[in-house]
Amino acid sequence: MIAVLLTGLALTLAGCSTGDDPAPPATAAAPGPPAGTGDPALGVLAPLPPQGSREGPRICGKTESVPVAGGRYEVQNNAWGANTPQCTTAFDTGFSVEATHAKDSGPAAYPSIVVGCNYGTCTRDSPYPLPLAEMGDIRSSWAVTVPRRGDFNVAYDVWLDPTPRREGANTGAELMIWLDRTDRVQPIGSERATVEIAGARWEVWTGENHGTPVISYVREESTDRVIDLPISEFVGDATRRGVVKPGWFLTNIQAGFEPWIGGGGLSTDAFSLTRNGI
Repeated sequence: MIAVLLTGLALTLAGCSTGDDPAPPATAAAPGPPAGTGDPALGVLAPLPPQGSREGPRICGKTESVPVAGGRYEVQNNAWGANTPQCTTAFDTGFSVEATHAKDSGPAAYPSIVVGCNYGTCTRDSPYPLPLAEMGDIRSSWAVTVPRRGDFNVAYDVWLDPTPRREGANTGAELMIWLDRTDRVQPIGSERATVEIAGARWEVWTGENHGTPVISYVREESTDRVIDLPISEFVGDATRRGVVKPGWFLTNIQAGFEPWIGGGGLSTDAFSLTRNGI
């Protein structure tokens, strides 16, 4: 009798069933963000959207742009640096690029997806221009496809200004976050330091572009996808380094490519950006 009781107790403590019902199956843990692309402890605030249709308006004008995702984002062709043809097809989660650039002295264009106010075009319900004192937690997720040929980078472009600027060129600073690049392409200025942000190491480059300070963070290990990347942490680091001033405004955030040679096949497959989880 004692042996029977001990056996029953052991089964109970082990969570086993002595009846006919099978034990419930084990539940696998949900996968977290890829290593080095976000802070899992804070939770995913900018999840990648499901990739839907890649059909949408095709824009070919140098400065032509079009709203996507109900106006939450704006896709711009932005073929500012060369006269070679470029067209961008915009869809709700991103865009794809058609181009055959042949420029070996700098970017031919910056096809990109934009949040905020850029040269008079402002995205729907955007809080930008936003005082840096009210910046909050800005995060982005972004997945891209890049071709095997050509010269280009994959980079965020964050613009800051001493005023709540909605039109014209920003005069404060340009902050870039490079996720990938080909060997010949490098940022403006020179490398000054390294820093760890979001579990990854970044080279910190500083310089000037026609008198405007530029700070670029170049990921030491390139990637074609980030999840929950804390954009606001890069702005905070640039502020601590004195490149960005605390009293400035964040006017817009862009994510795109700077093709030098080629450009065809560059694609943003999915993109999202949130502030304080919204």
